[in-house]
Amino acid sequence: MIFLIRAVSDALDGRADYYDVRILHVTTTSIEMKNGGVTRAVAGTESGACVRVLFRGAWGFASAPESGKAALGEAADRAARIAKGISETVGEKSELADVEPAVDDVTVPMKKNFMDVPIGEKVDLIRAAHDMIKKYEFVTNDLITYKDTYTVGELYSSEGASVITRMPRVFWQLELAGRKDGQAQSVRRRIGRTSGLEALDDDAPLKMADSAVASLIALLNGKSPPSGPMPVIADPDLAGVFAHEAVGHAAEADLVATGNSCFAGRIGEQIGSDMVTIRDDATLPGMNGSMVYDDEGVKAGNKVLIRNGILNDFIQSRETAAKLGMAPNGGARAESYHGRPLVRMSNTLFEAGDRDFKEMIEGVRLGVYAKGTRGGQVNTAQGFFQFNAQESYLIENGEITKPLRDVSLSGRTLDILKLIDAVGADADTAGVGICGKGQQVPVGQGGPHIRISRCVVGGR
Repeated sequence: MIFLIRAVSDALDGRADYYDVRILHVTTTSIEMKNGGVTRAVAGTESGACVRVLFRGAWGFASAPESGKAALGEAADRAARIAKGISETVGEKSELADVEPAVDDVTVPMKKNFMDVPIGEKVDLIRAAHDMIKKYEFVTNDLITYKDTYTVGELYSSEGASVITRMPRVFWQLELAGRKDGQAQSVRRRIGRTSGLEALDDDAPLKMADSAVASLIALLNGKSPPSGPMPVIADPDLAGVFAHEAVGHAAEADLVATGNSCFAGRIGEQIGSDMVTIRDDATLPGMNGSMVYDDEGVKAGNKVLIRNGILNDFIQSRETAAKLGMAPNGGARAESYHGRPLVRMSNTLFEAGDRDFKEMIEGVRLGVYAKGTRGGQVNTAQGFFQFNAQESYLIENGEITKPLRDVSLSGRTLDILKLIDAVGADADTAGVGICGKGQQVPVGQGGPHIRISRCVVGGR
């Protein structure tokens, strides 16, 4: 590999204060089944590389669909020309916080190597879930997707970093739609792991399908929710979504540094209940957003964003760490070799508390128990959010009673964090997300049940 790095160095010819090279080899199988018929079954490999150059405070970036000496040299030259071309006009000069250059070779193990499993057996895994679902007449459509990816990534830098990682990922998703009495509803279930095919052990897809059917039945029988401010109990999945969407994005240091986060300037400030601890932890084995190194070659870690209600840290790249005078913490990720690393989350979670779920319910006279999410939106600068719960139930006089449909939750992040008055002792870290921020990356989320003493509830 030394000769490839030399090709980059020679092509730059003094036109870089810093550079790094990422080389990716990706092997993928992707299968889609709609209503029992296979609509896609593709297996293949893709390789490519990219060069990132920092010159006089300006970035240049270029990619190539191969990683040979000539291709890397051409990409390096293009990146250098871009950086030099804008170096005199760039508004704010970029710098990198210092790190010890990593030298490592890491393989994330698989108990069941999915690359040794024929595609026909993977199709059978999908079909088993469909066969269980098809007996329900109210189900109008089911779409099941499966994807496994094995990525061999290499990163080399002018500072001497040399990091090789081999990372498996498995993703399974069920989208289920149904209709009853003119009412249409849909649900979604996901499995996502940084692991081998053991991610689908113990009939996990069948259990997910069974859970999805139960949720769909509840939705089809659900009533419109009450509206207005009231207590809300969020299940671990929805709590994780709140941690990711409302807190995690606001804690991304690129947004903080540009004034687009309600957390800007608040490090060390009490912004939530002392029951609230939220972290972004890339080190959890097997979780969907886990990684060993980020795409700048920085060791990924456990970033405690809020500790006992106090804003403690942000998710950093080397560039944002330099801007904010903080330490890099392995938060730079790229979707592929086509894009520059951006500040991104990994696995964002609420820490468990000490409250029993039954006790949390008993403390509510009239409220909503909300589970999962079907999307929403967040304004990180102003700190407002709006989520649509996937499944919900009315709480009356300390008991969960009838199912609800089309429930939305909204509020201001800095208010809601202070209104969390109970955090469950239970915890679930199985939440799976695909986070979009110009580029898509796999993420995880989760936590325990949480109770918000007052949140605005609405519905259609």
